[in-house]
Amino acid sequence: MIKEIKNGDITWVNIVAPNKSSVHFLKANYHIAPNVLKDFIPSIKRPKVEDYGEYLFIVIHFPIFNPEARATTSTELDLILFRNTLITSHCSYLPELKRVFNKCEKEIEVKNYYMQKDAVCMLYLILDKLIDTRMPMLDHIDDHIDQIEAKMFIGDERKLLQEIAYVKHDVIGFRKSLKPQRTVLESLSHFTPKISPNDYRREITEVIGSNIKVWNTLENYKEMIEALEQTNESIFSHRLNDTMKILTAFSVMVLPLTLIASIFGMNTVMGMPFMQQDHGFELILLMMVCVSLFSFFFFKYKKWL
Repeated sequence: MIKEIKNGDITWVNIVAPNKSSVHFLKANYHIAPNVLKDFIPSIKRPKVEDYGEYLFIVIHFPIFNPEARATTSTELDLILFRNTLITSHCSYLPELKRVFNKCEKEIEVKNYYMQKDAVCMLYLILDKLIDTRMPMLDHIDDHIDQIEAKMFIGDERKLLQEIAYVKHDVIGFRKSLKPQRTVLESLSHFTPKISPNDYRREITEVIGSNIKVWNTLENYKEMIEALEQTNESIFSHRLNDTMKILTAFSVMVLPLTLIASIFGMNTVMGMPFMQQDHGFELILLMMVCVSLFSFFFFKYKKWL
């Protein structure tokens, strides 16, 4: 699907789910290199900025959180930037870009804001908007971290391991998309003066600043979840050690009883103590109880239990 907005000399062409007809449209209406058209449909894993003299070809990725899968994936945004024409191409996974485009279609004030000078200015304003909208997407990570922290000391460490893994997976997904963005944005600051004579240092500084703000927030969450993971592992190990200590103590307490039972279970009736007495069995049981009590109080005295 191809839509177009014009505001004076400035044009914004938005392509959703590009296909072969989209490539034919670009080939017929714009002088674009064949290798750019070739890369326009398939996804490109590596973000980049390529200079073709009159225009730039830009590939940038944005993180998208899927609440059903509880995972963060990366979606690609391809851009072809002329001085007065911006071509954006993406799948249907960038609702923020769709909202900006629809507002520019319906509201003249919004269109004048984004399409006020040239396509380079429009690109920076759109990128700043898209990067700023990543901040609310991080709120679910913050909420999830708060929930994990609240459950940390209630004895449910085994279940928290899975919750921590989900958060770490989210953070990794965001980092994978965000880290290359700064390189692309810095490259844009070097290439766009060739496209437009206007000074956009303030705009590109704001865009890079928004990227840094999101990255710093993400780094803070990364440090927090790693600290919570270490704390949870320490608590889990401590409880496991306590359990093993108790089991070991009971094993040691049962060992003398097993030894006594083995001795009196031998087939040597003559000479075996208590065997010929009327209450021999009760005496042996009493002996075993005394040994157990002695072991128990000894472990309590040593604070092993």
